[in-house]
Amino acid sequence: MNELAAESAPQRRQTSEQRDPIFYLVIALIAAFILLPSFSLDYGLFESTSQEFKDAMGWSGVNIAWAWFTLPLILLIRPSIAQNKYATKRHKFDVGFSAFCMLFAFVTSWYTEQGLGYSVLILFASLGCIMTLAFARLEYLGGDVFIIGALVAIVGLISTFILFPSIAIFVPMFQDDAGNFVLWQFVEILSRSHIIQIIMNSIMLGTSVGIAATFFGLVFAIYTTRIAKRSAFIARIFSILPIVTPPFVVGLGVTLMLGRSGYVTELMVDWFGLQHTNWLYGFTGIWMAQVLAFSPMSFMIIDGAMKSLHPSLEEASYTLRANRYQTFFQIVMPLLKPALANSFLIIFVQSLADFSNPLVLGGSFDVLATQIYFYIAGAQLDYASASTLGAVLLLFSLAIFVVQYVWIGKRSYVTISGKAYRGDVQPLPTSLKHSVSALLYFWMGFNILLYGSIVFGSFTVNWGVDYSLTFDNYIHLFGMGFSGGAWPSLLTTMLYAGVAAPLTALFGLLIAYIVVRQQFHGKKVIEFATMLCFAVPGTVAGVSYILAFNDAPIYLTGTAAIVIISMVMRNVPVGIRAGVAGLGQLDKSLDEASLSLRANSFKTIIYILMPLLRPAILSTLIYSFVRAMTTVSAIIFLVTPETRVATSYILNRVEDGEYGIAIAYGSVLIFVMLSIILIFDALVGEARVSRSKANNQE
Repeated sequence: MNELAAESAPQRRQTSEQRDPIFYLVIALIAAFILLPSFSLDYGLFESTSQEFKDAMGWSGVNIAWAWFTLPLILLIRPSIAQNKYATKRHKFDVGFSAFCMLFAFVTSWYTEQGLGYSVLILFASLGCIMTLAFARLEYLGGDVFIIGALVAIVGLISTFILFPSIAIFVPMFQDDAGNFVLWQFVEILSRSHIIQIIMNSIMLGTSVGIAATFFGLVFAIYTTRIAKRSAFIARIFSILPIVTPPFVVGLGVTLMLGRSGYVTELMVDWFGLQHTNWLYGFTGIWMAQVLAFSPMSFMIIDGAMKSLHPSLEEASYTLRANRYQTFFQIVMPLLKPALANSFLIIFVQSLADFSNPLVLGGSFDVLATQIYFYIAGAQLDYASASTLGAVLLLFSLAIFVVQYVWIGKRSYVTISGKAYRGDVQPLPTSLKHSVSALLYFWMGFNILLYGSIVFGSFTVNWGVDYSLTFDNYIHLFGMGFSGGAWPSLLTTMLYAGVAAPLTALFGLLIAYIVVRQQFHGKKVIEFATMLCFAVPGTVAGVSYILAFNDAPIYLTGTAAIVIISMVMRNVPVGIRAGVAGLGQLDKSLDEASLSLRANSFKTIIYILMPLLRPAILSTLIYSFVRAMTTVSAIIFLVTPETRVATSYILNRVEDGEYGIAIAYGSVLIFVMLSIILIFDALVGEARVSRSKANNQE
C-alpha cells in the first residue's frame, strides 16, 4: 500500500501540473467566447446596438471565430497522449502550438477581414500564460514566471505596435486604387518630377539644419563647460525650451518677427527700404525655425560629451608646447567626433520628420513630411503615394539610425581611465571665448524676442494690423465654459498624457530590467526594435498606424486607445534609456540578495529597485507627459472630433488663419508644462537631498 501511495503521489502532481494550462484555456474558451464579442464593433462596446453586439458574437453563426477557439482545444487532449518521459517535448509543443494559434487567428482575421474582438484578447492572454508556464517548466531564464511572462508580453507588444505598423506602411506601395497588386507602382510614383524635387528639398534642408544646429549646439556647450562659471541655469533653459514649446509655436513666433507683417520686417522696410517682404516663406523660414527648435537638442548631446573629456590630455598637449588653438582643434575637437556625428544624424532625422514648421513657413517649398500629410488629409486621398513617401522617409531614418548605432557605437573615444589624477580644465583662446560669447548673447537675445513676441502676440487684436491689447483670444479659448473653446481638447490631452506617462515609465523600466539584468538569445533584437521608435519619424508613425489599425485584424482607428498607444510607443525609448542608466548605477548584488531571501523578481522590482530608481522614474514621467502633450506629427492622423487633442486644435486654428488664438493656446501650454516640470524637478531634487542627508547621517 505504501508503495502504491508513493507511486500515486507523483502521478497526482503530474496531473495537477498538466491541468494548469488547461485551466487558463478553458476559462478563455468558455467565458470569453460566450460573454464577449469575437469580432470588432464599429461603434465600441457601449455605443453599439443590441443587434450589432449579437452579430459580433462568435456563437451567432458559423464563422472563423469557431476555429480560433476550437483549435486550441488540441491542448486539452495533449496531456493524455504525452507520457511523463516526454515532458520536455510536451512543454516545447505548448510553446509552439500556442504561438501558432495566435498567428492563425491574426492571419485569418486579416484574410477574412473580420476584426479581432475583446474575447480574442483574452484568448491571446490565456495562450500567453500557457507559453509562460511552458517556458518556466523548461527552466528558461531560471524558470522565473514573472520574468518570462514579462518577456512574452514585451515581444507581443513590440510585434503588434512597432514591427507590424512598420511593415504595414509598405503594403499600399504595391496596390492600386482597386486593391490590385502592382509590383512597380512605387517606381512610377518616385519617378515623378515633383516627388524627386520634394525628396531633394528634404535632404538639402535636413543637411543644412543638421550642420547649423550642431554648430550652435557646440557653441553653447563650449560656453557652459569652459567659459561661464555659473552656467547651470543656461543649460537648464536650453534643455527645457524645446520640450515645453508646442509644435507650430516656434514657426508662428518667427512669422510674428520676420513675416510679411512682422515688426522686424516693418523696421527693415522703413529704415532700409526692403522691397521683398515675402523672403521668409520657403527654405529660409523652415531652416531658421528648425535650427531654433533643434539646436538645444544638439547642445544636450555635445554638452555631456564635453563634460566627459579628461583635462589631462589638454595638459599633455601644453607640455608638448602646443598653443591653445592647436590643443582645441587637434585634441578636443577630434575627441568630440562621436558626439558631433550623433548630433548631426539625430538633427537630420528630426528635420526630415518635422511637420509643423514646414506647414507654417513652407510656402511653395514642399518636404516629405508635409506632402505625406496632404496625401492623407488633402482633397484627394492617395494612400499609395503617402505610403511610398513614408517608406522613403523611413528608409532614410533607418539608414541613419543604423550608421549611428553600429558604426559610431563601435568606435572608441575613451578619455577617462582608472587613474585618480584628472588635472585642471585649461582656458580657451581669448578670441574663441569672445566669438562664442557673442554668438550665445545673440542667440539669447533672438530667443527673448521670439518668445516675447509669442506672449505679446497672444494679447493683440490682429498682429501686423491692430496691436491693441485684448483678452479676446484667451476668452475665446477658455471663457466659453468647459464644453466649448479649448477646454475639451486641453482636458482630453491631459487625460491621454496622464494615462500614457505612467505606462511609458513602467513599460520602459520593465524592458530595461529585462535587457540589463537578464541574459537570453534575442536581447539585442528587442533593444534594437524598441529603439526604432526614435528612428521612425512621427509622420511615418502616424501613417503606419492608420494603415495597420484601420481595418482587420486590429481595428483601432478613431478610438482613444490608438492615440494613447501611439504616445506610449513613441516615448518608450526614453523610459528604457532612463531605466538602463538607473540600473547601471545599482549593483546586481541587490537583486541577488533579494532573491536569496526568497523574494521573487516581481517583489524585487517593486520593493528594491523602484524606490532606488525614483528620480529616473519621475524624470521619465514628466518627459513622457510633456512629449505626449506636445506631440503632433504622429497623432495628427489618428485623432477625431471626439478625441481631438491640443496640438490638433492649434493646427486647425493655424489652417484657418487664426494665429492669435493659436499663439495664445501655445503660450498657455508652455506655462502649464513649464510649471509641471519645475514641480517634478522639485520632487526629484527633494529625493536626492533626502538621500544625501541619510547618507551623511550614516
